Amino acid sequence: MRIFIHGFKSLVRRPAKTGMLLVILIVVFVLVFTGFIIQNSINQSKIYIRNQIGGVVEYRTDTSSALGAGIRSIPALSRKVAEKIASSRYVEKYFITESANVESDTIDPANAQQQQAGAVFQQNFSDFTMKGSNQTDNIDFAMGNIILSEGRMMTPAELAGGDKVVLISQEVADANYLKAGDVIELSLVTLQMRVWNPGGSTGSTGGSAAGAAPVEYEVIGIYEAQNADFNLNTIFTSNTVIDEIRGTVNTDDTNASVVFMLNSPTDVDAFIKESTPYLTSEYHILYSNDDEYESLTKPLDLISLITTLLIWVVFIAGAAIILAVVTIFVRDRKFEIGLLLSSGEAKLKIVSQFIFEMLVIAVIAFLISSVSSSMISKSVGSWIVENQLLSDTSLIGSTSTEAGIQLPAGRPGNSGMRVIAGSVPAILRGGQTASLYGDVNMQDVADEFDVTLSTPVLFKLLLASVLLILIGACIPLTVITGFEPKKILQDY
Repeated sequence: MRIFIHGFKSLVRRPAKTGMLLVILIVVFVLVFTGFIIQNSINQSKIYIRNQIGGVVEYRTDTSSALGAGIRSIPALSRKVAEKIASSRYVEKYFITESANVESDTIDPANAQQQQAGAVFQQNFSDFTMKGSNQTDNIDFAMGNIILSEGRMMTPAELAGGDKVVLISQEVADANYLKAGDVIELSLVTLQMRVWNPGGSTGSTGGSAAGAAPVEYEVIGIYEAQNADFNLNTIFTSNTVIDEIRGTVNTDDTNASVVFMLNSPTDVDAFIKESTPYLTSEYHILYSNDDEYESLTKPLDLISLITTLLIWVVFIAGAAIILAVVTIFVRDRKFEIGLLLSSGEAKLKIVSQFIFEMLVIAVIAFLISSVSSSMISKSVGSWIVENQLLSDTSLIGSTSTEAGIQLPAGRPGNSGMRVIAGSVPAILRGGQTASLYGDVNMQDVADEFDVTLSTPVLFKLLLASVLLILIGACIPLTVITGFEPKKILQDY
């Protein structure tokens, strides 16, 4: 107790030196604390953006890289690889969606002419698109693109056994007076492309249709589309049925859409890193709308880099300054230390007194710096929001929510349409553009940019403060243990 009282009195007797050390600590703490607060806010914003995009990862071919390398034939995806990846602890559910083009002589499509304004390419190879699934529900049900309005879903037994059961849209059912329990006939079409002429007439190109023998299917359910752009002529069944009609049973190669739904959007990076070694071709990738995520987080990444550099520079410089100041303090009080040692005071207690004095100053500096850095961070946060997140001149790239992504015209699954970032078509099968990813509104990101001094951040600030004090004081205070009282008094 006497040591602590003596230490407190020492601080009071030396107001100039105490004040100098206090000011130094406040300046260092404020800069480091502000950096930590902004860094935490940036990390939270990136997590928010990833959550908005969603925890979905696609296993697909990297067509752009292959074309750039002059590769015309890309190896097909592997079902075994997809299943191996799906065993990851990060995966909640996965969907392998096979598809086939079918027609019928007994039922009519709900809207045979799905023509977008200005489009000259019809996405369908046939009047109907049959989509299979490795799950009892299809990914469109899981994404909420459609809901069951009548009948039931497939059972696990029907899925595994490849029972010839299907689900059709309400519009197809109404157009053909169908209900659950009815039987329809469908036949596979290997190729058919229809082109819309400017005058509205139709013609065919790219080959002739080759139809197989019709097969009977039981309608077990009827669905309603929740999206106006949904292809109402989509018929859902199991992958086993698709494989049977296409003759691809027991085939590992697939051109299916393979989608993994993760337990959490924050698992995307870890999942991709873990699963990438399983890929069997350099032109196969695991994709999770990375372009949009990287574009939207680009300004945040730059600020995060600057902030990180600031923290380290200030931390190192601050530790050096504190080290120099404490060393001067110890040398100025060398005679006092000699007297204490001569009177029988233990060196450890003298060191404890110096540490106590430093902690008293540090606690005052910590309290002042916490309040000051919180206010400064709000100003910095406002600047980031106005000049980076919401400004037209920010670093956000062309895939931001204000910019569209132009898909090349004339390719299957694209009719020269313009889509908004966050709604990039991930499944382009049979004329359907189903978004797997959520929309990211930069205004929402700006609203969520929080520079509040939270408990985890406060804990980091406290830890940084303790480290600064320990690093700055350990060397000069260690010198005290080598002092000899007789030699010190003789020098004076």
